[in-house]
Amino acid sequence: MEMFGDPITNPKNWVKLTLPEFSSKDKYSIKRGPLGGALKKEIFVKEGYLVYEQYHAINDDFSMERYFIDEKKFEELKAFEVKPKDLIISCSGVTLGRIAEIPLNAPKGIINQALLKLTLDSNKMNNTFFKFLFRHPNIQDILFGFSRGSGIPNFPPMSEVKSIEFICPPIELQNDFEKKVNIILQKKTAFEKGLNKVEYFFSSIMQQSFKGELFTKEKVTSL
Repeated sequence: MEMFGDPITNPKNWVKLTLPEFSSKDKYSIKRGPLGGALKKEIFVKEGYLVYEQYHAINDDFSMERYFIDEKKFEELKAFEVKPKDLIISCSGVTLGRIAEIPLNAPKGIINQALLKLTLDSNKMNNTFFKFLFRHPNIQDILFGFSRGSGIPNFPPMSEVKSIEFICPPIELQNDFEKKVNIILQKKTAFEKGLNKVEYFFSSIMQQSFKGELFTKEKVTSL
């Protein structure tokens, strides 16, 4: 908010662009997942091309690999392929609108029917900036406000999504924002590691205390 202001009222008068205007020129840069019938459970195999699920977008966690398709099916569904640095968005349920970036070491695969894939033009829109922008409550209200009170919240029609204007500050400023975010995340990771060590030692001391091992006769004498 300090760097860019409210993305809806746009007090800093940034240029506004629609999703097609700052997406890659690739034919499938904005792509909803295939129809449910295209990914029936009987087509899944033990190894092959990964099927990315809502879990990956919701948790920003790519360690889970549950469903795979063979090369023939992958070629049939090539339009739904995801590549490193693509963004995936959850398109249904209470976790509607969760967004995550495909990591560089991610296995080759496709999105399932509950995801939207975006490939942005890095000269216009920074992935990290867009993820924070997309998660902004005012943006989420425009996209999903009408749907959140329904039984099963769903993504709006793509025609509506493509018509929404997003602020698009100079890419240099967006990149600077990403650098600041990365510094904060590094500090957060270091803090969490330190906190885990403190919790481990505290737990160890508590266990010794309850077992009567913390202050043995020898230790008390030495004190």
